[in-house]
Amino acid sequence: MSVAHRRKKQPELVRSQLLQSAADIAIEQGVQAVTMDSVSQHAGVSKGALQYHFPSKLKLLDAVFDEVSEATANALNKVIANDPQGYGRQARAYLKVTATEASETRYQSIWRALLAAMVAEPKIRERWARQLQRMNQPDPLPVAEAARLMICRLAAEGIWITELLGSVEMNSELKAEVIQQLEKMTTESS
Repeated sequence: MSVAHRRKKQPELVRSQLLQSAADIAIEQGVQAVTMDSVSQHAGVSKGALQYHFPSKLKLLDAVFDEVSEATANALNKVIANDPQGYGRQARAYLKVTATEASETRYQSIWRALLAAMVAEPKIRERWARQLQRMNQPDPLPVAEAARLMICRLAAEGIWITELLGSVEMNSELKAEVIQQLEKMTTESS
């Protein structure tokens, strides 16, 4: 009996390796380089093993997106749960999570690759936009207050996107002040 036949199968480990390989390729070479062949080679598994977990490139990219989105949602929920002030809690959490995660290089790189896929592929954009919209619902408040909190979220998103793209240089002191002013907007009700 060969080693392959005696080795205990670990489908969750293989799935995790495949997702990591897809993310690595997307980061290093762009989403267009994520192919079934490149991912199976990078992960060191057969193409059949890859197709067992992910029957298409789109399903594989969806799974990478789901994993990153879930990590973001978990981070948001953790910040929300630890925030004692009710008013503006969701907008404040969004600001804190996006400002923190945008600075983490690996996370930033994965999102950069995924956002490039969203821009380039209308089918992907349509699928993923719905999930992002669910994560970023307006606060159920009177319109003026909901608008102020949405401005904070959009500003946080702007900070995050400009850091992803490297399109705005902002030193740490200025960034901290911008975030502090946005956080203040989330604590003031009219």
